[in-house]
Amino acid sequence: MRKSVPVCLLIVLLAVPALGADEAPKSPWSGSLGLSFLSTTGNSQTQSLGLDLGAKWVSDPWGLEFVGKFLRSSKGGTTDAERSFAGVRGTRSVSERWSLFAGFSGERDTFAGFDLRAVVEGGATYKFLLGPVHELAFDGGLTWTRENRVVGKDRSFLGGLLGATYKWTLSETAAFTEKLRLYPDFDQTSAWRITSESALKASLTGRLALQLGYDVRYSNRPVPGFRKTDTATTVSLVASL
Repeated sequence: MRKSVPVCLLIVLLAVPALGADEAPKSPWSGSLGLSFLSTTGNSQTQSLGLDLGAKWVSDPWGLEFVGKFLRSSKGGTTDAERSFAGVRGTRSVSERWSLFAGFSGERDTFAGFDLRAVVEGGATYKFLLGPVHELAFDGGLTWTRENRVVGKDRSFLGGLLGATYKWTLSETAAFTEKLRLYPDFDQTSAWRITSESALKASLTGRLALQLGYDVRYSNRPVPGFRKTDTATTVSLVASL
């Protein structure tokens, strides 16, 4: 009986590390890559390419998020739309619902009238709904914007940021998201902007999903000679990284 006690202890000591190995720590990194492509030939010759990259790092209370977008379309061999965007935002949680943020973004869209629009932002986020079905958060803060325009004088000005981010989990494999942003211009009050990004995403496999997106960008006082509203509809294949 005495000999069996050391044997039992040895078995327990060997089993504990094995149990811990099954519970690997969750990686603080997550990301996704979306790709869309359309090409037609014959009576009409069109091509469009879309790329959407997202990466997020979370180590409570800190967080970091990167977003990159590229969209290009051509008709008859002539480019009629091209837009690129890259942005990074850092966050710091101060409670379950409140957090602070600071970020920087750069955007190029010559078909909307600017070679570069750089925005520095900072403010606070309040989580109104915490899920699991509905998630809703509001942003508020200040911005500094620099615009290098295709025509006319370049601009630098102080502005604001009011935003809402919403997620509706329809099922275990489907979700709807909406990201709405209002950018007031403190220098020219009539030159405010609104952006809206809507997406419906459905999982195909554990890592692949199909996504339908619709983006709207509205400028109440656009660059002279350009329209106020731009829209983009995309159907893309998204891979979780």
